[in-house]
Amino acid sequence: MNTTFVQGQLQSPLAIQAALPHVVITGDLQLVVTESDVARGPIIGRYNIETQEMWDPLRVCWGGEGQVRDRRARTTEIAFKMPGFRAGQMWIYSVQAQVTDRRTSIVTGVFVQILVTADTFPQVSASA
Repeated sequence: MNTTFVQGQLQSPLAIQAALPHVVITGDLQLVVTESDVARGPIIGRYNIETQEMWDPLRVCWGGEGQVRDRRARTTEIAFKMPGFRAGQMWIYSVQAQVTDRRTSIVTGVFVQILVTADTFPQVSASA
């Protein structure tokens, strides 16, 4: 394993990497919806940024393959349109965020998987 000498201490590459500024998008990365959900309109996912080694004030700019509700907030919703989807189909959408503080600008992204399932209705037993 490689090590680096920093301020009188040896540090591993993983420790150095953990101390660097970074941004992670969390939220609805895997959604399972029914055909009825898709028929009612866009599927809404909720997303948040988590930062490390970045300082306020932060500027956030969301983007992606959907309608972003609040492009400048740390937390937002994104509406994904899925016309014509049927049970068994999966679609993958991208979601990105650019986060900037006084000294750093980071662009990160994730993929959102949306699986469409069949509507299930309770079985009604036939009486004789």
